[in-house]
Amino acid sequence: MTKSKKVTEVKPSQPSTSVEIDSAISLNKTGQIVLKIHAKPGAKKSIVTDIGTQEIGIAIAAPPREGQANEELVETIARILGLKKSEISLDKGTKSRSKILMVESKKLSIDQVRERLINSMD
Repeated sequence: MTKSKKVTEVKPSQPSTSVEIDSAISLNKTGQIVLKIHAKPGAKKSIVTDIGTQEIGIAIAAPPREGQANEELVETIARILGLKKSEISLDKGTKSRSKILMVESKKLSIDQVRERLINSMD
């Protein structure tokens, strides 16, 4: 009596919901630009510290209390990108250092966003 082994077919994973240039900056299916952020609260100045393949490092000049760092993060990204605060929203990560921001403006392309983030590091 041998048991037959069930052979399962390996199916390719579901297609990604975002068009990725690199995973730190991507475009979701609704056309919004998605920024994956690694926040570093409590810094002296709010600046972009690095742009990696997985996340964008940002030092935030606000303590991580009562949403102050999140507010400062949105203000900093809006200032760097030349947008209104209302065009940037915190999608995930209100109590985490890893955050996802949505850029709801159609004024900028992914390349323009990346360029402005890189230029702000100078």
